[in-house]
Amino acid sequence: MFDTGSTKSFINKTALARTKHLPLDKNKQQYVMADGYTKFEVNGTVKIFIELNHIKTNIIVGVVNSLCMDCILGMDYLNKYKINLNNKHKQVQIYTPTDTTTLPMENHVPKTRTVCRLVQFIYLGPYQERKVKIRSSVFSGQLLFSPAYRLLKIQGLMITYSLICFQNYETWISIYNPTYKPCYLYENAIVGVATSLDSSMNISTVLNLNIKEKNDNDYTHSLTNNSEHNIHTLSQHMQDPQQLNDLIIILKKHHPLFDTSTITIAETPTPHTICTGDNPPTTSRPYPQTIEKQNATFDIIQQMLKHKQIRASHSQYSAPILLIKKRDGAYRFIVDYRKLNNITIQDNYPLPNLEQTIQMVGGHQYYTKLDLRSGYFQIPILDKDKHKTAFITVHGLYEFNVLAQGLKNSPPSFQRIMSNLLLPCKNFCLVYLDDILVYSDSFHQHLNHLNQVLAILNKHKFQLNPQKCELAKRTIDYLGHTISTQGVKPLQERIEKILNIPQPTSLHQANAFIGAIGWYRKFIKDYTKIAAPILAVTNLTKQNKFKFKWDTPQKEAFNQLKIAITSQPLF
Repeated sequence: MFDTGSTKSFINKTALARTKHLPLDKNKQQYVMADGYTKFEVNGTVKIFIELNHIKTNIIVGVVNSLCMDCILGMDYLNKYKINLNNKHKQVQIYTPTDTTTLPMENHVPKTRTVCRLVQFIYLGPYQERKVKIRSSVFSGQLLFSPAYRLLKIQGLMITYSLICFQNYETWISIYNPTYKPCYLYENAIVGVATSLDSSMNISTVLNLNIKEKNDNDYTHSLTNNSEHNIHTLSQHMQDPQQLNDLIIILKKHHPLFDTSTITIAETPTPHTICTGDNPPTTSRPYPQTIEKQNATFDIIQQMLKHKQIRASHSQYSAPILLIKKRDGAYRFIVDYRKLNNITIQDNYPLPNLEQTIQMVGGHQYYTKLDLRSGYFQIPILDKDKHKTAFITVHGLYEFNVLAQGLKNSPPSFQRIMSNLLLPCKNFCLVYLDDILVYSDSFHQHLNHLNQVLAILNKHKFQLNPQKCELAKRTIDYLGHTISTQGVKPLQERIEKILNIPQPTSLHQANAFIGAIGWYRKFIKDYTKIAAPILAVTNLTKQNKFKFKWDTPQKEAFNQLKIAITSQPLF
């Protein structure tokens, strides 16, 4: 069997015994299947000779005790002889510098189908994943596992379609309970069926991404040109054709996330609330504006009305607005909510401790970074609290339907909503406000993880910002850090900016330096000790800022910190 999903070629031990072959090189090795977990052992390697019509070929193959086929010829063989698998014409085309031949592509493989049952009773707690042992009537071999409909659709469990390897009638699969209720699976319960592979299948389709769920049969019918373009742009870095295909299938399944042609509001289980206790409404007059800014305000309001981000208001509350000009000449719309914030009760939901969490994500094989498009503007506000967000302009009074920038509890509220939504993915997903990081130890596992995260976001009608997303990368920049299989280190661009900072001559400049390098203090051994001379002259009140000085101790600490930040990271 030709297998584009297998990087290496393998032969069944019994099939090899039926042939005259060279001596076996007994170098035992272990390979991992595309599920990222299942391992199988190769007893050794041997060079075999294969004649395709009149063309003689050879390849070094791994010898396996049990294999679903007599022989699997992987990408090492296909690349060596430039073999083209032409599915359209059902032909195998072999090209050599001196000759070409064509073979018919056959799909007549004897089918094995066996029921898989649990070996013992299993308890799955809420949001718990466990590896469980299953058994079948097959003594040994690699088969494609399909989970039982009852477990997926009725009990709501997550079990991947996977290539499993039976030994002595038994193997292991992973089952995940994404619900808040415990689940009980009894001994001998049917968990799925395992079938032998068709010749049209390959090892990399372990997740069986082409098997669509009941209501997903036509999910590509509504695929917009905008979504398709963004999906293509995000996946064009993939070099492996099979991996590219599998990734695109996942992305197209959740294509509304990548459609930036329209603006939507998410449907979250809990909206943002504004608790002001018994305090009376706060009011303000509109700030004066130039004619230019009045016209710009009108245009911005019309756009927000069009996208239902705001609505006309009859509220007793009112807050003034400001327009701040950005570098590109456009205006940033800001509501001055200081009065409202003064009477709003603090929400103490914590943001993740980046110093602790960032250490957990280094050393994995694949990373995906997702950025929510205008994150706050996707979160709805509780209907009875919308009137509190009212803002006043020369064009009238309006109130927000979505979470507005500048509200006191916007960050903790946003973090709570996102953390709760993605709680089932907490073992492979880091959420910091609107920045989401998915990390995995194999490509197949990463597709599985990414599929789960995208499914949750798509279900709740979120939108991503494709320009700031990166998918299935080995190295990724996240929140000022570069994360890879080697670990975590400061972002090089930020380090270069720090190194280019001159010796400070004012308190403002000294504070800017200590603020920039302090972000990476976890990478600097004895940071507090080294920075002490600088901290002594920057930690000043307004009344004492005239006491600022920058003498030899500060200059030496400044230089020492620059040297330390370019040294080997601590993790």
